[in-house]
Amino acid sequence: MNQGNPQMVMEILIVEDEYPTAEYTQQLCHEILEQPLSSITLVHDLAEALEHVDKHPVDLCLLDLNLHGESGYQLLQTAAAQSFHTVIVSAYPDQALEAFQYGVLDFIVKPFGKERLQEVLTGVKDRTNTGDISTRYLSVRTNEKYRLVEIENIRYMKSVGPYVELHFLDGKTDLLTKTMNRLEQILPPWFFRSHRSYFVNLNQIESFRHAGGGKYELSLKDQTVLPLSRSKYKHLYDLFHD
Repeated sequence: MNQGNPQMVMEILIVEDEYPTAEYTQQLCHEILEQPLSSITLVHDLAEALEHVDKHPVDLCLLDLNLHGESGYQLLQTAAAQSFHTVIVSAYPDQALEAFQYGVLDFIVKPFGKERLQEVLTGVKDRTNTGDISTRYLSVRTNEKYRLVEIENIRYMKSVGPYVELHFLDGKTDLLTKTMNRLEQILPPWFFRSHRSYFVNLNQIESFRHAGGGKYELSLKDQTVLPLSRSKYKHLYDLFHD
């Protein structure tokens, strides 16, 4: 075994419309990582890619920006809103500048070899091991388009049927098509699941209390009062009295 190769278990998504290139990339990933992976998924168009990242965990996305005439930038907006790294694999190096504005980790120019991909995977391993991965945005879909909203501008989130209602610091609201469980996986640690139906920005909590009769509640700085589950009351108490 080559001791210089990165050793990790990852969920890799390859988004490439050229089947030979997709299979070549997959084979190189297996050779470089040298151990069973959780998953390597190949998809060949934008719709498949968007559906996959919405329903499945991803650690690294290797993305071609030109997919049967469609732009991969829509997937980049989704990547910016979730906790996974993205590396562009493209024959057009002039696209690099715009891609890096979306926070991509690296840009591989086609054609490429094993050494170049190994360099990229090593970089991903190093960032993952140091915990250098965080979610700064959520992607809200409006009229078939995606819009990024900054998480730090959200006061709290509330489950409403199949949607999650976002309540912003400026009083505005928006709807998000993600489950509460999926949000729990990608939100930064300062967003606290105070109840099965609520996430709260810890920086916006003014107070919390036992309201009697087995009920608990928390108050935000804008005087909004939200329910607090009994188990989360204990957790919140420990956080504020650590």
